[in-house]
Amino acid sequence: MTNPEGPLQAIVIQDRHLLGIKMDRYISRAATLASEASKFSKRLTQEIVERSREVGLPGHLYDTSEEKYKDIRTHLDSKFDKEKIDGLKRLIAMMSKGRDVKEFFPDVVKLVASSSFDVRKLVYIYLLRYAEQEPDLALLSVNTFQKDLTDRNPLIRAMALRVMSSIRVQVIAPIIMLALRKATTDLSPYVRKAAANAIPKCYSLDSTQKPQLIELIQTLLQDNSTLVLGSVISSLTQICPDSLDMIHKHYRKLCRLLVDADEWGQIAILEILGRYARTWFLAPKGVDLGPSKKAKDFYEEDEDDKEVEMIERAALGKNEPLDPDHELLLKSCLPLLNSRNPSVVLTTTKLLFALAPVTYYPPAVKSLIRLLRTSREERYVILLNICTLAQAHADLFRPYLTHFFVFGGESRFIRNVKVEILGLVADEGCVGRVLKEYGEYVRMEGDIVVETVQAMGRLCVRLPDVAEQCLRVLMGLVSNKDENIVAESVIVIRRLLQLTPPAQNTRTISHLSKSLDQITSPQARASILWLIGQYVESVPTIAPDTLRKCAKTFPKESEIVKLQILNLGCKLVCVDKRIVCIALVKYVLELAKFDSDWDVRDRARFLKGIVFGEGMRDVERILLCEKAVGVPTSAFAARQEYTLGTLSHTLCQSVKNYTPLPDWPPTRTPEMTQAATERSVDESAKWSRDRVVSSASTVVVGRNTGRKVKKRMVSLEEFYNESESSSEEESVSEIQEESEGESEEEEEEEEESQEEEEDDDDGEDEDEEEEEEEDEETDGMEGASGSRVP
Repeated sequence: MTNPEGPLQAIVIQDRHLLGIKMDRYISRAATLASEASKFSKRLTQEIVERSREVGLPGHLYDTSEEKYKDIRTHLDSKFDKEKIDGLKRLIAMMSKGRDVKEFFPDVVKLVASSSFDVRKLVYIYLLRYAEQEPDLALLSVNTFQKDLTDRNPLIRAMALRVMSSIRVQVIAPIIMLALRKATTDLSPYVRKAAANAIPKCYSLDSTQKPQLIELIQTLLQDNSTLVLGSVISSLTQICPDSLDMIHKHYRKLCRLLVDADEWGQIAILEILGRYARTWFLAPKGVDLGPSKKAKDFYEEDEDDKEVEMIERAALGKNEPLDPDHELLLKSCLPLLNSRNPSVVLTTTKLLFALAPVTYYPPAVKSLIRLLRTSREERYVILLNICTLAQAHADLFRPYLTHFFVFGGESRFIRNVKVEILGLVADEGCVGRVLKEYGEYVRMEGDIVVETVQAMGRLCVRLPDVAEQCLRVLMGLVSNKDENIVAESVIVIRRLLQLTPPAQNTRTISHLSKSLDQITSPQARASILWLIGQYVESVPTIAPDTLRKCAKTFPKESEIVKLQILNLGCKLVCVDKRIVCIALVKYVLELAKFDSDWDVRDRARFLKGIVFGEGMRDVERILLCEKAVGVPTSAFAARQEYTLGTLSHTLCQSVKNYTPLPDWPPTRTPEMTQAATERSVDESAKWSRDRVVSSASTVVVGRNTGRKVKKRMVSLEEFYNESESSSEEESVSEIQEESEGESEEEEEEEEESQEEEEDDDDGEDEDEEEEEEEDEETDGMEGASGSRVP
């Protein structure tokens, strides 16, 4: 009897064996997949690395370690363009960081004849930087540059011209001149622009070439490309800035193409057109003639002199009506106020305020306010120009008062200009808001408090009604810990008290005298002593006690305080003749006699001779006379002497090559009339940007006439104003003329046929000859037109 467990056990063993075989297969497959995945991962990583190299992320180019620095020469000497490009990029990256890489100049010059466009482009960038420093080595590549001037790529031609003109060796000046002559007639505007930019370089290299260079400028002025005009005008300004008569024939072209020029070209064109207008046009009605040469300080109160001066300046040029060409310039400038370039906007604003009537000013002011949202450096320059304009046109900036409020975190130089502008813009209607802002600023810390105090003083001189309110604010600053703030506050208080009646100053002077012991600033102490001495009659009890205290500390005081102590003592003797006061004054004079400062000793001898000298009369009238009010001057007022938007205006001092705008001509001259004639004959059809050529075929109803329509030149406005009805009427009229002409021809043919029938016998030979002549004419027409006329 068989064991039932035997077959079952065999089956189990067999199943286990099969399961083991399957598991081995699964494990082997998993191992295969893992190895394939590993290989795929390695291959993918390698591809990513290779592609990342091809992408060329610029981060590795700025690695300036010594190891990378040594590899540059190896890359430059490589036979692969990719490595050469990498080495050149590293050099340019180092140049951008300010590192001197002149030692690689010989290695780079060898690559100037490379067949790779990218390599040559980078080589030219490097040579532009160091060609002037290494002219001898740069001469080795002149032949290559001359060859590149005939290259098919305009970028290569332009770069070759730029590098060649940067070589500062006078020997190659004729070669550069030949290259310029060729480049000025190049088909590419980019090359012609490079030629215009190279003209000043050639002039600085060899000034004897000036007549030939002026001819090239005249040729380039005829260019119609806006890419070229800006560079040409810049070259004209550098070489012959006074030759404004060269602009006559191109004036209207420059005005119309001004909007399409590049940003920096617009600035150059605006500059020269502004000087041109001030030279060849008369001052129109309502124009601001600018500060006169005899103009006084902005805060001067002599109104009679100002009225006379305004009348004289208004008579200058007789304020002629606006010339059409003058108006064309102003209207062409208005779109530039919306430029994204702050320099363009500022130059346009300068031109409008210098040339235009006051009706053109509001858009310019609005554009300046828009620029206050730019960077702080640009904002500072804009604010300086606004400050200058606000001195003469405060009403234009008054609606934008809140834009000049000081915000936390602003730079000191920006805050100071804003504080000044607030004082200039304020009037009776908005002075309350300005004083409220000033009250907030004096609670801050830093230089803004001093600037605010000075601005309040100037505001009170201009608007005396707010003096009392400002005086209360300033008296609170006398006890400040900062000596500069105290000094400025006391100085401004002294000026304000001079504007009020003496009877109202007693309380203020008494308060200042009590604060004299706590005040250490020499300027503040001197101002308080001057006030007590000037109004000694109003404070007869305070002056002697103040002099007694100052006599104790006289040797320790500064020079300016000692001088005011001497003045106080002599003024006191004129009012108080008591023996005690006289003895006190003599004691102070005796101390000053032996002072180390010669100015103090000289003042003591002078005052002693006046007060105690024999035969002296009217001493009291001399010493106690009413003093003139000191006019507070602003540090920004001096910028009125310079033209807006210039570096001299920003720095408040004349810099090299600064040229102010010329004055308006007083009367019309024959030269101005001749200039107007030349401006009117400028071949506008060749350059006008609003010209189109109408060459469409005429609409034909029913049949094709076979007639060609002549091309005609029409303006863009005329082109759009032409209605469909007018075009249809023209086409119908043309068809009618054609039909009438054909009917006349048919009548003539009938008459000829009748004559031929009558003279049939005598004219057969003649008819044959005429037919032959007609056949010859038709054959000639076929040869000329290329198609037979039906």
